[in-house]
Amino acid sequence: MQMIGFHTPELPAPLGLDLPKLHGGGSCPSQFYGETHDGLDVYVRYRGGSLRVHVGNEPGDDALRDGNCILEADIGPSFDGSMSLTQFCANFGVTVNGIIPEETDPDAHRYANLTGQTTFWKAHLNTITIETARKIVAKAWSAFPNALLVKPLTNDKFKLQSLKLTTPERIDTLHVWLIDGASLLTEIDINPEDGILPKSNQLQVSIAFSSWQYPAPKYTSQLRQAEEELGQTLFVPGERNMPIEIALATDALSLSASFPKEDQFKRDALASLGDAISKQLPATQLERIDLATGKHIDYIDKPIDPAIVNWCNSGADRWTAVIREQRNSPWIGVRPASQ
Repeated sequence: MQMIGFHTPELPAPLGLDLPKLHGGGSCPSQFYGETHDGLDVYVRYRGGSLRVHVGNEPGDDALRDGNCILEADIGPSFDGSMSLTQFCANFGVTVNGIIPEETDPDAHRYANLTGQTTFWKAHLNTITIETARKIVAKAWSAFPNALLVKPLTNDKFKLQSLKLTTPERIDTLHVWLIDGASLLTEIDINPEDGILPKSNQLQVSIAFSSWQYPAPKYTSQLRQAEEELGQTLFVPGERNMPIEIALATDALSLSASFPKEDQFKRDALASLGDAISKQLPATQLERIDLATGKHIDYIDKPIDPAIVNWCNSGADRWTAVIREQRNSPWIGVRPASQ
């Protein structure tokens, strides 16, 4: 999945719900458990940007199993899953014994602002090679030529101590940041617990790609099962335990930023960055083949890392993916279509 876009939360109408009991928290998902004044069970879950509120029909019902969903809404940015009890109450019209509880979650200040005053931008790119990840960072940097590209320096407890300038070719950490609006490292505020702190005059783009620090292929799929059932040798990028001369590490590359929703300048800059990133992953015609029979199934067009296309075309038995759409259905190989 390749996803690039903006999200500004839109809160639904307040629930107007007062509860005598409500507790919970956590992250990915955040979950809250409560009870109405007439003894009905309440369950709340927030994960992947989606919020669901369930209420039981009768006393003794389990809200999730037996009750009704009174609110289901896509609120936050994709992959977000952290919300405090106070944030839930304040944003969705819920009180506990007539009041919004005071904030007690020590991490609440790190959670996404879902009030609708903040816009979130994210580019999430699956199956990216190390080579292309560096090219994408270079392209992002060229879009903000005055920005600083920085990496974290941490202590033995993995707490942020300081920042260091880097370049796309030299990145060797899980995360880096592209900071536009700062000309010196001293102009970037940091905190050991919270990382880089937001500043209104800076556009801060967080970039994450674990293979910069851990470059060995790390994934294990159903490839071995497919080989055993088909009696074939199959190679797929990102897979562990392939011959070292063939192995190709891939990972998900994530870029994200947030800004006040009325800041059109930052929105335009990130839109241009998204367009530039998209051009690094051109739509490519892929052929799907039944691996048991060798018969052509169909063609699909999909954005794909050019380095993976080159890898597939440089040797036998190489595929962009080997999949099975349903249990016991045929194994399907996906590869660049012959030109």
